[in-house]
Amino acid sequence: MRTDLESRLRDRLTEAGYLFPDYGGYCFASVPGTVRSVLGDDGGQPLPADVLAGLDDEYDRVLVVLVDGFGLAFWKRHRGQALVDRLADRGTVTPLTSVYPSETAAALTTVHTGRLPASHGLLGWDVYDPVDDASYEAFTGTVKAGDESVAHDLQDVFEGDPIYPSLERVGIDCRHVVPFPETYDGATCHSYGPDESLDGFEPTLQEAFDAADDPAYLFAYLPQIDTAAHGYGTDSDEYRATVDDVFETIDRALAGLDADAAGDTLVVLTADHGHVDTDADRNVDLETIDGVVAALDRHGNGDPVRYAGSPRNVHLHLRDGRVDDVRSILDDRLDARVFTQEDVVDRDLFGGGPRSETFERRLGDLVVVHRDSGVWYGSDQSKLDLIGMHGGLHPDEMLVPFAAIDLEALLARR
Repeated sequence: MRTDLESRLRDRLTEAGYLFPDYGGYCFASVPGTVRSVLGDDGGQPLPADVLAGLDDEYDRVLVVLVDGFGLAFWKRHRGQALVDRLADRGTVTPLTSVYPSETAAALTTVHTGRLPASHGLLGWDVYDPVDDASYEAFTGTVKAGDESVAHDLQDVFEGDPIYPSLERVGIDCRHVVPFPETYDGATCHSYGPDESLDGFEPTLQEAFDAADDPAYLFAYLPQIDTAAHGYGTDSDEYRATVDDVFETIDRALAGLDADAAGDTLVVLTADHGHVDTDADRNVDLETIDGVVAALDRHGNGDPVRYAGSPRNVHLHLRDGRVDDVRSILDDRLDARVFTQEDVVDRDLFGGGPRSETFERRLGDLVVVHRDSGVWYGSDQSKLDLIGMHGGLHPDEMLVPFAAIDLEALLARR
């Protein structure tokens, strides 16, 4: 574990307890660029070369195992788990920052498109887009407010294209092992489940591995730890049991892969974000703060535009002339960073480079990031009742592991 690098990242990127993304450096956003580079394709910004220290320069296949929500703090907390220990002892484990927001919708879209959030425009779990006059969930398309006739699917809620058709064109076989019935264009979907259970993960990963033609990029996604953190918190027996189940399942699945291909396979285990545990009694209902809801912009039906972002990454779309008033109210009431659009752009909070029209439309007039609690609307109480949350700039949300190892070395004399 590269604790020296972790210390340097914390020192360089932390402001008053808030840790900002290291875009262009040690950042989760560069994972797809590294995969492409290893497979001989020049596409996207890779991570610094030292994340693969001691490993070969090229492999015939790369297997990325993404454990949703298993941030660096929890990686360190769960040393002693057999697979975590072998990865740490035999491979290279590098700390990365997540993107902002440290949310699955933003981070996974970055992995699948190679674009930063300022480009792809998915800025949180709940999306408000004035073009649609609706707020809806990013990955399910479920409309929460506004025009109920709006219908989106997985691939039309973000700007740009997935990376997989371009990889397919240069002969890279892309396969996804996911607990869903479909995935992105250009990748073959191998589903396990049902829902978010681990049932079938081992044979499904083995099926995808056996079916892949070299060069190949295999991506396996496991959301179970994230779900347990939301429901029970990261210090619960339920969470610890889920961590054990997930890593034991991954370990068995890797052990069952074709030994003949092991020496030509790079395995990467990483996460999109971490978590902070919140207290429901301290989480903040914006509807109880005078002046906030009245200042919100309105849907066509007259309802306030509430749902944009998440409780750790709140986008407030406000009526004309209300930004300064609302910012003052929130600065007085909350232990939070309240960013204006100008602040967001000046510090490249969602990433540098060209900003898409989709991003510009969806960015709130204010973006509220509490230090360590949730901030949302009592009319969507289930969000405020979550224990584990993410999306903000707390170090436990923002720092994630990037463990890289040759599959043959991982499995040797287990």
